[in-house]
Amino acid sequence: MSYLSITWLFWMWLTVSVYWLAPRTARQFVLMAITVIFLASRSPDSAILLLLFTAITHLAGNIAAPTFRPVAAAIIAMLGVLGYYKITQPVNLDNLLDTVAIPLGLSYYTFRCIHFLMERYKSAIPRAGAHELAGYLLFLPTIVVGPINRFDDYRRDLNRQRLDPALISEGAERILYGYAKIVILSNFLTEGVLGDYIATFDDPAAQHVIYLEIVQNGLNLYFQFSGYSDIAIGFARLLGYRVMENFNWPYLQPNISAFWRSWHISLSRWCRDYVYSVVVAQTRSPALGAMATMIAIGLWHEISLRFLLWGAWHGIGLIVWQKSQGWTTRFEQALPESALPVLHVAKVVFTVHFVWLGFVILTAGTPGAALETYGRLFGLID
Repeated sequence: MSYLSITWLFWMWLTVSVYWLAPRTARQFVLMAITVIFLASRSPDSAILLLLFTAITHLAGNIAAPTFRPVAAAIIAMLGVLGYYKITQPVNLDNLLDTVAIPLGLSYYTFRCIHFLMERYKSAIPRAGAHELAGYLLFLPTIVVGPINRFDDYRRDLNRQRLDPALISEGAERILYGYAKIVILSNFLTEGVLGDYIATFDDPAAQHVIYLEIVQNGLNLYFQFSGYSDIAIGFARLLGYRVMENFNWPYLQPNISAFWRSWHISLSRWCRDYVYSVVVAQTRSPALGAMATMIAIGLWHEISLRFLLWGAWHGIGLIVWQKSQGWTTRFEQALPESALPVLHVAKVVFTVHFVWLGFVILTAGTPGAALETYGRLFGLID
């Protein structure tokens, strides 16, 4: 189901209306029921899996003092299910919603379950009632395309919730922004106008054509994915919840580390907390932590060679950035102040092209096809 469909608009309208018409004490249960009905109507497998994961998370995480074995067993079991679907169902980069179609939102609610279990194991959050945990996991706005919202934020908004006209206005405005990104910037301008312009060239293997297609793919991925996130964030605000941001102008960042603090923020923060921190604590190596984190992010999308290589591409980029900070800082300090804006622009251009060239690994399909694209782009292949 597309976010552009009348069906999704109906679900949002119905959810918001029924939610605020219900008594305060019943709203959480109303939202859970709507989420289950939505999942069951779109994909019964999704409803069954989410309810099963909710039960596993509750049993392992809500005991008085969670120990390693039950938490580890629960996480391994859920990652095993996620891994199975990631291996058997490849990502469709032309339609991001196909990525989470069956089971619906599996990647996102698996990581929310692991987040809750890890925080309970670390005693960072108190026990949650079964209804409170289920309400967090069965939260319709973030089921399909995230963000991977945190439990403590959900609990805070649950306790404070009220019908706030300002938040309703923010939510509606944010949803409008999301649709504008998808319909106008992605579908009309990037796919339509830019796509038609690219089609006017006779030689599809020409350097300038390949470059324009790389730019088109990079822009389209951002506009679609950030647009879906805007709709989810706006939907949550219509219900009185402030879900974390997921994008913050990533293509305007001056280095690859800043890019990953601005792109798919909820996933990158999740991996920073539960992958990077663990690896660095065990190995004392930020380089290994960066590589492990980026490979985890790649395989989260799809367990395949192309996403493994894409993760390694960004891992190498982060390691180079880590190792070069000292001399780049000294270089910047030696420049006259008037040159710094020019340098900043150059860094932004370099970073965004590094990201766009990385997407070639995904869109080309195979390493060989990606290498051929690079060869033609840089004039190494006729």
